[in-house]
Amino acid sequence: MQAFLKRLFRFSLIGLVPTLIAGSIYIYFDPFKVLRDYDTFIVADTNGMVNLNRDFVSTTLFNSNNKKYNYNSFIFGNSRSLFYLVADWKPHLNENASCFHYDASGESLWAINKKIEYIDKQGNMIENVLLILDYPTLIQDVGREGHLSVISPALVNNSNLIEFHRTFFLAFLTPKFLYAYLDFKFSGKIKPYMKKGALLDDSPRNHVVSTNELRFDYYENLIVKGEYYTPKRMKPFYDRDTLVQQFSPACILENQKSILSNIKSIVNKHNTNLKVIISPLYDQKKLNNEDIKFLNQVFGEKNVFDFSGISKTTNDYRNYYENSHYRPHVTKEMLKTMYAQ
Repeated sequence: MQAFLKRLFRFSLIGLVPTLIAGSIYIYFDPFKVLRDYDTFIVADTNGMVNLNRDFVSTTLFNSNNKKYNYNSFIFGNSRSLFYLVADWKPHLNENASCFHYDASGESLWAINKKIEYIDKQGNMIENVLLILDYPTLIQDVGREGHLSVISPALVNNSNLIEFHRTFFLAFLTPKFLYAYLDFKFSGKIKPYMKKGALLDDSPRNHVVSTNELRFDYYENLIVKGEYYTPKRMKPFYDRDTLVQQFSPACILENQKSILSNIKSIVNKHNTNLKVIISPLYDQKKLNNEDIKFLNQVFGEKNVFDFSGISKTTNDYRNYYENSHYRPHVTKEMLKTMYAQ
């Protein structure tokens, strides 16, 4: 029996030592930037970076800069909301508007509600809101899993704190990520295989910390010079039926109705100037009529702007970086249309 216990102990050490080494590397490098405080999460002149949890980044920057800027105007939505530039929005607002991008990758309606509740609890005024919605956002009425999607603990009273950090450490231990990360640290280069599965990224971007705005000026400059839409970048632009309008399935069900009604109650409390925007997606699917009807009912027809479906905007691939994200010149025109009305 004693010999068996000794063997068991030895095998345990064999399994424990690699975990301790990996844990030490994880703590030292903090690859996902969730263990320590950072003034900025994105450095423009780096050769590449680990993809971060945008929900956590946005919440952390809100908390660290809120006292300084006293934010009162917010842009909510998934990564498509990034391209509603503050410089294009502010001319339509009061002079005292202090704007903040409070977005998350693959954002859910559930998480948007948590963010609005959180801002309200912090005592901020919510004077202006852009609520950027689409079918993928509206259909999500519960929290998401995965290290790029799990919600920031601060938004749920730290109830998921242990699971939050467990999720990131397990993601780090994944052989696919760990190999790519160590390769990147030693080589200093982002290799094509590292980008698969959204592990690492080398897309040039500028981060405005005060507003949490990401700008892709490098790509805009390539477009101006006629060098962006290469054969490789054209591959995602699949053919669509631009004559027969397709509709998304109805996605505002009972839970979504409850969440949207709660958002409405908070913006009513603040007398918020809120605009609901349905994104003009490249797939040209129009949001279901029943969903639009409910949004009009809750927020008022004058505040809901449906840009989805077949249109001059969605017909032209040059309005998109790829088949998911539309460009800032599109959002600028949409803002003009909305505030003119």
